[in-house]
Amino acid sequence: MKHLWIAPALLIAAAAAHADVKVTFVQTDKFSDIKDNSGFRDETVLKDIEAHLVEQAQKRLPGRDVTIEVTDVNLAGDVEPVGHNAQWIRVMRTVTLPSLSMKYTVSEGGKVVKQGETLLRDMNYQDGFNRYSSGDPLRYEKRMIDNWFDREFRAPVTASK
Repeated sequence: MKHLWIAPALLIAAAAAHADVKVTFVQTDKFSDIKDNSGFRDETVLKDIEAHLVEQAQKRLPGRDVTIEVTDVNLAGDVEPVGHNAQWIRVMRTVTLPSLSMKYTVSEGGKVVKQGETLLRDMNYQDGFNRYSSGDPLRYEKRMIDNWFDREFRAPVTASK
């Protein structure tokens, strides 16, 4: 009987820890990438980036409301015709680095605790350890996003009184 309060308390704590994260992509037709030479747009790429941003925000900013507006995406590499059949594939070179531009707002209890605009870029995207598998087509972009969350939200983000 004395442990009946545990389940409701855990539910309340879980609800408070779950951040409300909203990611929008602004004017995708003007993005630097997400297309090949024929103009094909792979919408699953944007959905995967959105899912990763939501996952990282929920993990690193529990209980906060986060709004992210992605204003540009440039994936690692360039889509180029390769081989005698000129098959279009993404070719990675040191100068074709990934980048992502976005605006963000972090709120707690209806108060903005942090906001900003940033351009993420990973000039050494092919070097160093990457915890994402080589089969993940967004492994460089995910690592870049993870590193930004680590740097930007290292110190606790709290509402000012």
